[in-house]
Amino acid sequence: MSPSTTPVSTSTTARGPVSRWAGDVAGPAPETTRSQPGPGNSVRGLAAAMVAGPIAMTAWFLVEPAVLPREEPTVFLASVAAAPGRYLLATVFLALAGALAIPAALGVGRLLRPRMPRVAALLVATMSLSGLGLWAQAGFRSFVVSMVLDGTVPASAVESYTAFQDNGLFGALVVPALALGAVSTIVWIGALLRTRLAPLWVPAALLVGAVLASGEFPDVVTIGGAALTAAANVALARILLRGARG
Repeated sequence: MSPSTTPVSTSTTARGPVSRWAGDVAGPAPETTRSQPGPGNSVRGLAAAMVAGPIAMTAWFLVEPAVLPREEPTVFLASVAAAPGRYLLATVFLALAGALAIPAALGVGRLLRPRMPRVAALLVATMSLSGLGLWAQAGFRSFVVSMVLDGTVPASAVESYTAFQDNGLFGALVVPALALGAVSTIVWIGALLRTRLAPLWVPAALLVGAVLASGEFPDVVTIGGAALTAAANVALARILLRGARG
């Protein structure tokens, strides 16, 4: 092929002095970058449950009018009869916390599984069962309020509740949930310390919050413990969402 017929680059012929100057000023075209995919709706739901569950527990303690059910039947039933509407509302928050416990447990499992898969599976099981135990307590509370809904404590209600406490049903409903909740909290705190998934204040807040919200302290302390647990779970939910973004 002769020099006169050699093809010339299209980009060379198309760019005159002005276009070349404009290209030099503008610089090279920026490379397109792929946006990182955000967390899916399922992960957002798990993270939301991790936060909403402790908030529901805090709301339960805020509106709870009754003393601990281990008190004398007459004292306990009188505290329920004094505010049956508040007791029912507290029961709704308790049931909501129990329902949220299962997706929250799945969120904990997703967060821990890459580092400690066996412990993650254990926590999903124990936390879910603890949530089901809260539902059992909600059933027990519905039974209690039905006996004093008119604001009085008849002798038959005291007899029924005394029999309920003495025949072992009370312990069968309450003790397993408490035990599973305690085991879950201890194992979860230990896993957080071992893996360093979260800042040290998070497992510390979970531990202190669990102790303060145990019901052994005045109401304001109990509510503060539940709120502290909720704050720790906000941090854990954010870590879950960040991990889902990659």
